[in-house]
Amino acid sequence: MAITSATTSPLVVIGGVTGNQGRSVLDNLQASDRPYRMRGLTRNASKPKAVELEKLGVEMISIDLKPGNEEAMREAYKGADVVFCVTNFWEHVDKEREIAEGKAMIDAAIAAGVDLFIFSSLPSPSKWSDGKYTQVHHFEGKAEIAIYGLERAKSTPSFHFRTVEAGFYNTNVLGGLNIYKDDEGVWKFPAPIDMQTCSPLPTIDIPKDYGLWVRAVIEREEVRNDPRPVLVSGEDVHVLDLLKQLGQAAGIEIQAERVTLEKFAEVLKGSPQHIIDDLSENWPYMAEFGFFGGQDVHWVDQYLARRPTTFKEWCESADLSHFEE
Repeated sequence: MAITSATTSPLVVIGGVTGNQGRSVLDNLQASDRPYRMRGLTRNASKPKAVELEKLGVEMISIDLKPGNEEAMREAYKGADVVFCVTNFWEHVDKEREIAEGKAMIDAAIAAGVDLFIFSSLPSPSKWSDGKYTQVHHFEGKAEIAIYGLERAKSTPSFHFRTVEAGFYNTNVLGGLNIYKDDEGVWKFPAPIDMQTCSPLPTIDIPKDYGLWVRAVIEREEVRNDPRPVLVSGEDVHVLDLLKQLGQAAGIEIQAERVTLEKFAEVLKGSPQHIIDDLSENWPYMAEFGFFGGQDVHWVDQYLARRPTTFKEWCESADLSHFEE
């Protein structure tokens, strides 16, 4: 259904609307048979992606969602029935800054009278590993924001807070996994884990499918009123199967290479120490406890508007020229 301007329709405000998650939320709501007014937030509403959305009927606003800009944030959220927000740790690699940004968004939404606030969060490895893994900062910051949002919702009955936690981005295989070709021409994936026994990864085609789960929160009371976090996985895939499917699609063979934490850290040489610590704990945590710490990943699947993309399907349509020999 086309985006509407009718004031009788709910107003959905989407933070980071020109990014992968925000655009996915917009696209999946636009695919609904329900009409929505859309307001998109981005730092620069004059860039091509923003102009394209404005032509679709999205009200575009230029804004920097950060502490110190509260008045503009409240104005951006004004009149919204639903607000979707995402923070970007990798933009500045500063957990405390990310937490401050997330809290500012939540406070501004409450001040603006927003009913439903949906935050793109992640699980806490420290919590789910009972304190064994405490340095996965790009997870922990979002988990702390979620705790804050839930606390604010308890003390503000008119404010409803939900999290939609994205799984393992399929696009990570195009660089984030550090798959490399050695001196003998063999493609390898190095990781400090036993890939025979590790937990499967909750894979997700973010641009296409992430918004499916957000849409379910907005449109299905069964999801919106359930206290469990909404966890996003198009398909759970074991690492060895992931490498096999990726290799078949790219026309290569990718070997799993178990390495020591010391050698793994060498791959990250040049990164800040807290990022080396983060990624060095991230894989062992996921291998031992699972990406989501053993929680029920698929309880929302029955409420999705369509079937999400499998990892194999994503591979078949993705640009895998990264692996050309």
